[in-house]
Amino acid sequence: MNMNRFEWMMVVACGLGLAWVVATQKPAPLPPPSAPVSLIAETSAPAAQLPAPAVPQPPDSESPASAPAQETVLGNAAAEYTFTSLGGGIRSVKILAGRYAGRTEQVLNQRAPAPIGALLSAQGTYDLTPYQIASSSPRSITYTATVNGIEITKAWTMHEGEPAEGWGYIWDLQLSFKNPGSAAPADYSLYAGLMEKLHASEVPGPSSNWYAARSDGQLAADKFDASSFLGFMPKPAQAEVRSPLTDLTWAGVHNQYYASLISPAAITPGQSTQLLSRRQWVEFPDGDRAPVKGWAVESSLQLTGSAPAAGATSTWKGEIYTGPRSGTVLNNVGGDRNQAMHYGWFSSLSRLFLGALNLFHHYVPFGLAIVFLTIVVRLVIWPLSIKATKSMKRMAKLSPLMQELKEKYQDDPQKMQLETMKLYKDYGVNPVGGCLPVLLQFPIFLGYFHMMQGAVEMRGHPFLWVQDLSLPDTIAHPFGFPLNPLPLIMAVTMYVQMKVAPQPTQTNPQMEMQQKIFKIMPLFFLMFCYATASALALYWSVQNVISIFQTWVASRQPDLPLTKKPRSPSFLERAQAAAAAQQRSKNPRPPSPGGGKSTFKKN
Repeated sequence: MNMNRFEWMMVVACGLGLAWVVATQKPAPLPPPSAPVSLIAETSAPAAQLPAPAVPQPPDSESPASAPAQETVLGNAAAEYTFTSLGGGIRSVKILAGRYAGRTEQVLNQRAPAPIGALLSAQGTYDLTPYQIASSSPRSITYTATVNGIEITKAWTMHEGEPAEGWGYIWDLQLSFKNPGSAAPADYSLYAGLMEKLHASEVPGPSSNWYAARSDGQLAADKFDASSFLGFMPKPAQAEVRSPLTDLTWAGVHNQYYASLISPAAITPGQSTQLLSRRQWVEFPDGDRAPVKGWAVESSLQLTGSAPAAGATSTWKGEIYTGPRSGTVLNNVGGDRNQAMHYGWFSSLSRLFLGALNLFHHYVPFGLAIVFLTIVVRLVIWPLSIKATKSMKRMAKLSPLMQELKEKYQDDPQKMQLETMKLYKDYGVNPVGGCLPVLLQFPIFLGYFHMMQGAVEMRGHPFLWVQDLSLPDTIAHPFGFPLNPLPLIMAVTMYVQMKVAPQPTQTNPQMEMQQKIFKIMPLFFLMFCYATASALALYWSVQNVISIFQTWVASRQPDLPLTKKPRSPSFLERAQAAAAAQQRSKNPRPPSPGGGKSTFKKN
């Protein structure tokens, strides 16, 4: 294939982009240590579990030396929850294998500085006071403590409902604050937990997120970094971000496949609150490779109105979801939690694809379910593909006539453009008809991509040489470079698909540029899919093979003769014809000669 300077520049750009994608999978150097966040109360837990520095002990909190951490494990068929008395919350969550959670068990919040459900002061310090267990049962636990003169009660109750359908990931939480003295604290915040990467190439990375005023938002770890516009007006990295929110439905933190969300029991119209987001540099395992380091994100939701006045009490009620970031599960449990999927513009397509994928998975493994889903999608757009192939073949037949126009009007580009468009119209050829399948596949690809990015259901499911469809299909690391076969197969099949398609000779500069861009698309998609879930590359490879088959079938069809379409009258001609018809209706035609009754009387 002969390529010009533009095409070589695009190849080099794609190569550099692919190198950058691979480079981002490698562990980044550990940043310089920052000042640790102080705690309200020092804990007696090991440093590996609660990495908190020693600070002066508040006068009203019990000494941690006399009250070590007491852990209680409560669970159901969906997850196991380890509660701790230090802060009176969920120390860690073990997500069990399930239909909507994949085959891979996952422990959440294990490297967090505080348990889920811990309180934070107005200054953002964690409350790790040793709480007392007031009562407990297989489905509930209640903690009490006095912190800075405020009597606090935390009542945790497992939500009713089928655990596997999502209700096993929800806890009802009621917080009670009583101020028996003259203490006047500011509003507390409730800790949603910390999310870290699941693997080095995770996209998207950990983020805090929210749904407020009927709009979703998220703050990824890289948004804390120093930023600038084209190198001008640089902004320093932020240690924390406080996001103001109104009419909050839920807020929390998530990574690619799991989420921890706080949902107030009621939405107060017009009420403002804020979400405190921080990030931490942590080390986490990356499958069978050496541990890697990266940013984790944590968030805490301000509980507006939680500070009781002297001699008064206040109560906050809500739900805490800690489980898989599955569109099916989050849709089942309601509360607009499905907005945490961030499917984007084509969310309807993403949800449709996820439902179809789970339906196929009832009968076949996930790998085959992806193949069947791809076949169904290609069958749906088959008529359009056939029409596009026919349009491209007709364009190819027009090449001799277009060459004549090019020679005839080579000194008058504007006239040549007008005559070319007239030629298209006379023969009923759409110059962009061959691009319609590509344009249609763009929203399909985006909908499928966003669905795959959050399809936790595929975790741990193998297919052929792929060990986990939710991860890249890396089979080796020659010279430290991850070798992922499926994206390479995808690029090759995409190139073959474009080569077997009819290639009309184009004289339109825009069409020529379009063809050049199509030649580079395999490299773009290779760069885009190389470090993502292998299920996405599997889908695109299968659809390329089906497209090649469709093109072959279309090429076997008999060619229709290229004839001019009957000329349709213009608007002016139709108006003139209508006026003439109306005029004839007003003036009846006179009798024809020799017709009608005789005007002579008979003698």
